[in-house]
Amino acid sequence: MTADKTENPTRYQSVCRWSFHPGKGGFVPGDIRPEFKDITSSGFVELVAEKIRPRVPENTRLGVAVHYDREIDEKTAESFAKALRDNGLVLSMITPGAHYYFAYGGIGSPDPDERKKAGEFGKRTVDLMMGPLKDVQDPACPAAFDIWNGSFGYEIPTVLLTDMLKYADEAIGELLDYARSKDPNVKMGVEPKPNEGHAAMLYQTSGEVLALRGRLKSAGHDVSNFGLINEFGHTEMAGLDLVQEYAAASLEDAIVHVHANSQGGDGVRLGGGGKFDIDFGVAPGATTLAIAQILNETGYAGWIEHDMQPRPYDSAAQNIDRVVRSICNWEAIARVVESGGLSRVKLESLASSRNMVEFEDLVRDAVADAHILSKELYSIGN
Repeated sequence: MTADKTENPTRYQSVCRWSFHPGKGGFVPGDIRPEFKDITSSGFVELVAEKIRPRVPENTRLGVAVHYDREIDEKTAESFAKALRDNGLVLSMITPGAHYYFAYGGIGSPDPDERKKAGEFGKRTVDLMMGPLKDVQDPACPAAFDIWNGSFGYEIPTVLLTDMLKYADEAIGELLDYARSKDPNVKMGVEPKPNEGHAAMLYQTSGEVLALRGRLKSAGHDVSNFGLINEFGHTEMAGLDLVQEYAAASLEDAIVHVHANSQGGDGVRLGGGGKFDIDFGVAPGATTLAIAQILNETGYAGWIEHDMQPRPYDSAAQNIDRVVRSICNWEAIARVVESGGLSRVKLESLASSRNMVEFEDLVRDAVADAHILSKELYSIGN
């Protein structure tokens, strides 16, 4: 398979503001990329337009994702929106960064004052998304509202966890209703994670988010555009089956937004279950091909967000390069799926006859094809 000039569908792929910073610090350098030390969110938009867009496949529609209020707030929203308009980019996702302020459970906190303030923080994020950032979204693929915060957690297991879950459920239902009152078609989801920044989180797995969705529906909330925002690496951190989680969510039509990345442990990069949040870029593999095929079959046309981090030793140029490669990787994965190389007919024929050796070869060949195609796509932009 080659990166030919045949027409490909528009692919909505997103870049995260938090992927560009001078360094994390702590156990690794905090100043290895000084160019990004004082970068503003508007400057980040310009970086994406100037340094990334020319290097990705032509059918890529680029968006950007931000946290409220560390990366975007009421004071900077207008300049950020102007930068998006001036550079032909759009907002793909916004999430409340309540973990910067609430360390005792957030909307699930046993402290009623923290619960109240955390709930208000979420509503202010909605106001920003539906206000000054409303017209910098692509009508064909609007931005998603992502509910994830490191504040939604606990350390000591007691019966009070039932209260915390109830508080969080109620707050999310209230936030969903609030957002829908401003736009009935708003896309909102919960992003599960097993841990960080607490030993345990309130919504740890995709299955728990689907259960939450069912509880909200039973309580009378409209969940037609509410569901799962799954990050590949979070499921891998928990040692769970990523493909099974996407398959189950697809049966409920509950996939709202996708965070594509990797924990490693893929035969090339170390990592995997039980590791910290490594945030490698996405790469061709049997898992990513299967997810892409599930999304393709269910008609998912939302954002693929590259929630990733540079390596602690990367320069600014290498930081940018990793994002470009991740975007090219996903485009190659999607094209291999769309080519029919892993068609249901082929898969079902081999599976029904129990010919699993050829079945495995079929998948391995598709992974190899995606890797080769990605290198070709990358070379075109470089």
